[in-house]
Amino acid sequence: MTDEQQPAPDGVQIRLSPEEALVLFALLSRWCEDGSAPTPQASCFESTAEGAVLHGLLADLETQLVAPFTAEYRALLKGARDRLKASWDYPTLRG
Repeated sequence: MTDEQQPAPDGVQIRLSPEEALVLFALLSRWCEDGSAPTPQASCFESTAEGAVLHGLLADLETQLVAPFTAEYRALLKGARDRLKASWDYPTLRG
């Protein structure tokens, strides 16, 4: 079987805690929808496919999360960020 004849791999499920999902939603929303928010430089991406995947992930989160569409969203997001802060105490993504 050649590479072109290989069956497509099965989909992948990623599990996030409610707090992780909310923080990721806020980040992706900022990057994808807020025209004034800073975003990663184009040099961060090797392919436009990576941007497409991030947009798709945001769309999936939008269909599953209720919190971003409630009056308490800001407080819920702050609480989620506060709870997750301790799990990463490095100054950058690389540690």
